[in-house]
Amino acid sequence: MALTAYRPERPEVIRDTDVEKGIIAAFARHGTAANILMMLMIAAGIWAFFNLRTQFFPDFVQERITVNVSWPDAPAASVDEAIVQVLEPEVRFLENVDSVFASANDNAAVFSLLFKTGTDMEQALANVTSAVDAVENSFPEDAADARIRVSAFRDPVSSILIAGPVSQYGLKTIAERMRDDLLNRGLLEVNVQGARNPEIEVEVDESALRRLGLTPADVSAAIARRANDLPAGTLGGERAVRTVGTEASADSIADSPIRAEPDGTVIRVGDVAQVTESVPDTGRSIYFQGEPAISLQIRRGPEGDAIRQQAVIREYLEEIRPTLPTNITIENYDVRADLILGRVLLLRDNAFYGVLIVLAFLFMFLNMRTAFWIAVGIPVSIAATLGVMWALGLSINMFTLFALILSLGIIVDDAIVVGEYADFLHQQGYKPAKAAIIGAKRMIGPVVAAATTTIVAFGVLYFLPGRLGSIASDIPVTVVAVLIASLIECFLVLPGHMYHALKQRERAERRLRSGNGHPTPVNAAIAGLRTRFDAGFEYVRLRLFRPMVAFFVWARYPLLVGGLVIFVYAIAMVMTGSPRWSFFIRPENNAVNVNLTMVEGATRADTLEQLMMAETYVPELIRDARTSHLSNMQRELGDMADGAWYSWPKRQYDQRVLAAKIERLEERIESVPPEDDVVVIFSQVGARGGFGFGGTGSVSDPDLLGNVRVELVEQDTRIYGTRSLFFGLQSIPKHPKLEGLASRRSFGGGDASSISVALVGGETEQLKAAALQLSAFLNGIEGVSEAEDDTPYGTTQLVAQVSDRGAALGFDASSVGQQLRAWISGETAVNLVRDDGEISVTVKVDEAVQTANFLAGLDLYTPAGTPVKLSHVVDFTEIAGFSLIQSRDGARRITVQAELNEDTGNVGDVEARLREIGAIGALEGDFGVQVAFEGEAEEEREFLIGFRNVLIIAMALIFLTLAWVFQSFFRPLIVMAIIPLGFVGMIFGHLIHGQVLSFLSLIGFVGLTGIIVNDSIVLISTIERRARHQPVRNAILDGAADRLRPVLLTSLTTIGGLMPLLFETSVQAQFLIPPSLTIVYGLGLGTIVVLVLAPALFAVQHDITSSLRSATVVINRMLSTRRPRFASTVQPVTADPSLADEGA
Repeated sequence: MALTAYRPERPEVIRDTDVEKGIIAAFARHGTAANILMMLMIAAGIWAFFNLRTQFFPDFVQERITVNVSWPDAPAASVDEAIVQVLEPEVRFLENVDSVFASANDNAAVFSLLFKTGTDMEQALANVTSAVDAVENSFPEDAADARIRVSAFRDPVSSILIAGPVSQYGLKTIAERMRDDLLNRGLLEVNVQGARNPEIEVEVDESALRRLGLTPADVSAAIARRANDLPAGTLGGERAVRTVGTEASADSIADSPIRAEPDGTVIRVGDVAQVTESVPDTGRSIYFQGEPAISLQIRRGPEGDAIRQQAVIREYLEEIRPTLPTNITIENYDVRADLILGRVLLLRDNAFYGVLIVLAFLFMFLNMRTAFWIAVGIPVSIAATLGVMWALGLSINMFTLFALILSLGIIVDDAIVVGEYADFLHQQGYKPAKAAIIGAKRMIGPVVAAATTTIVAFGVLYFLPGRLGSIASDIPVTVVAVLIASLIECFLVLPGHMYHALKQRERAERRLRSGNGHPTPVNAAIAGLRTRFDAGFEYVRLRLFRPMVAFFVWARYPLLVGGLVIFVYAIAMVMTGSPRWSFFIRPENNAVNVNLTMVEGATRADTLEQLMMAETYVPELIRDARTSHLSNMQRELGDMADGAWYSWPKRQYDQRVLAAKIERLEERIESVPPEDDVVVIFSQVGARGGFGFGGTGSVSDPDLLGNVRVELVEQDTRIYGTRSLFFGLQSIPKHPKLEGLASRRSFGGGDASSISVALVGGETEQLKAAALQLSAFLNGIEGVSEAEDDTPYGTTQLVAQVSDRGAALGFDASSVGQQLRAWISGETAVNLVRDDGEISVTVKVDEAVQTANFLAGLDLYTPAGTPVKLSHVVDFTEIAGFSLIQSRDGARRITVQAELNEDTGNVGDVEARLREIGAIGALEGDFGVQVAFEGEAEEEREFLIGFRNVLIIAMALIFLTLAWVFQSFFRPLIVMAIIPLGFVGMIFGHLIHGQVLSFLSLIGFVGLTGIIVNDSIVLISTIERRARHQPVRNAILDGAADRLRPVLLTSLTTIGGLMPLLFETSVQAQFLIPPSLTIVYGLGLGTIVVLVLAPALFAVQHDITSSLRSATVVINRMLSTRRPRFASTVQPVTADPSLADEGA
């Protein structure tokens, strides 16, 4: 059969009374209604723009409650036995508790209770409080009251370092003044870090105490009595009388009376102890260039705006610097607000270029007035969306910004369909008002259906489980708000504007025809270009595209087989690791933490010396990192010549970008000293950055732990990544007493380890041995480094057990423990308050006399006050202890963490390699422990299960939506058959750009399932409408030709809005590229497929339907026992003759 001529569709005749009815007609004909609504939407956006918070990540609910119980001077084993094992069973089975993490440290127990999603946290807090109250009386007498709080996530804004050669008191005074000033300027959360309070130390003379029959507890009691400021009643009922305690000074403490002798002599604290006041050189201390320092950490707070708060900080620092002594240094570091601002500006620039591309496509395919009013829908819908975001409590963050960019092209899809159809009707002879109103009314069905599928696809993402699901939940909320706003603009604002635009065009055409008007040269040139473009597009549409559709309809079955083969091939590529999978892309935030631990016997001075050695060596590390990275880039540039044919255009672009980076780095090496790459560098004793340093033989003594934090300039400036610096850290000069170095890079979401493996079950000793073995296995795998466990060894412990004789004398574990701690560890007698803050008074025995003989000669006092030798009361056992004992849901556990070079593989590859070499089996068999990949691997498992569920739900809802629209359960299959080809586009897009698949790629794919069917809906609706009046084959060909322009335009605008992101070279944009690739390439391939496959599928479905009808008729005739009266009216149904020979 020859190819029939194209026949333009003649719209159904619609009565004038129908045109006048409804809200669309009312808004279109009203003189100001559309503009008033538009101005309200814009006003809401302007208001929201100046009131929306700006932050890095969105706020999300942490369904977590922490419980802290302090027990001073108690070893971890005792804390575990007396607190953890008592409280854990009580909270573990509370309502909605998902899991309980418990850790027993030296001096404290910490519980972290995770609750199920959607739990009422106020009720959960009440339940936890009740459970703690029920067992708190069972805790040791000297354990502090439990502190219970609901965890809350707060973005850091920045930190301030205050350093100088002054006393700790001087630094603390400045820091507290700055803290108060910042709080007074509206900042919500400012914390002082690294400040050490002064301490009054009462070092008792052990021999003097024994001579006088006193104990350290007697000295503590005397100080506490003197320090009390107690009411004594009232005098005459008018004036209060109170006893005044001691002053907070060493002299006053020394003068405190302990007891009065019979001869009237008063024994005072100063008679049996040396009392001194000092700032203890223990705990966490910060050093900047060798000088003591204190840090202020500023967090955003629940309603804070990070960028505005950072502006306040900068303004304040400019004001205060001139008022400080010249030897005080102030450094503003870890400025997360700058990172946020940089990404906001980056996305703003990409959005600007995306809008330009969208506008270019609109003006290319549509006439000027139609294109203009469709384009107006972009800012109007975005403005309305900002208003909705403000009303819902959302913020400007990485995910809402990406959602807005993603929506740039989607916004105009509805308006394109309505505006283009109104323009078509006007060209068919309809008056402007009728054309605008009928265009909107006729398209309301398919447009709302298309928007609904997109809303459904993105909406289900809101229900993704886990932390990442909570963080990414702003994407669906924002996209849904944009789509609803665009629908309102499309059907209530656009028809009125189209009516006036078409009327103005009609007037202009009348003036030109009457000879009363003359186009300007610009208008004439534009009109000429428009005429030539329209003529060219008509030629493509009717002379090239329509015959091509005819061919594919004729070859519909080979086409289906070919599509299926391509889809299977794409699945096979994914299963073989091409493109590579990496669950979470980690954008760097320019900081490296170097953790170190010293051997037993080293001093705090040794730790500080090693830290200074590391600081001094940092410029050399930077120099090596520059050279190494330059060599790697030069090698990569050479390798780019080879590659798959389909990636040739992208490789050409990447070669130019890489060559420019090489040139910039060479120039930086020659002209910029390494020191200029450093924003700030400082050291800490008694602290660690990122994840803790455990490892072989590690100890918990804070004096033997150190950290160097190096913060570098932005990677886009310095070129090389922190990974280049990270792998050179082992070349740092080492102190003779250094035990080991470990390092942690910082990322956009904070410090993190790539690999986290939990060993569960058994006793801590077994777990530690297994952890050491696992660390060795991991360090032997290519790409894995810095494997270490999180449970350091504690000091060797002497376990005192009350003997039978001691028990007979009235001793128990509690009374012995209290007296021993007073002699050995000391105790805080009292905390006093004075102008410079709180000061503690500590009573202890000189550590130099605490020998084995000291313990042997120590006296304990029975409840009756009789002294008894310690050796007569307790039996000692020496064991190797741990300073941290952890459990989850009652099972002991140790976690091993490691760094992974993402270029060599992912966490799944590491797990597969461990199983391949038999490591996991050996650990489980030799040590009786269970091995579980947690951290990122656990989040990945949880996310993929949730992703599978929401994808199934999305597909089901899309199917039901389409079934409702088409009033058929078979027609939706044609539309949804395009989705697998979107998956193919996603895979090839990642391959072409050399990107890894990530969880954001999958989020993009779920959204793509809703976007990609939109063109099919409009196309199939047109074909169905034509099929009522034409043969099926002609309806298919003419319907496809009719919808070519809007299908191309809606897809190109969506692709164009995201296109600038694909070629963004900034490091901070890398995590947004995978979802952009998914939508651009998935929609790009899907659009091509829609235009040829959807018509072919429509023909296939017609074949099947016709065959079933014919078979039904034949079966009915065979089963019929007599000829029915109406049989003469029944005719056999055969396949449409127009489809019988399309190739003719």
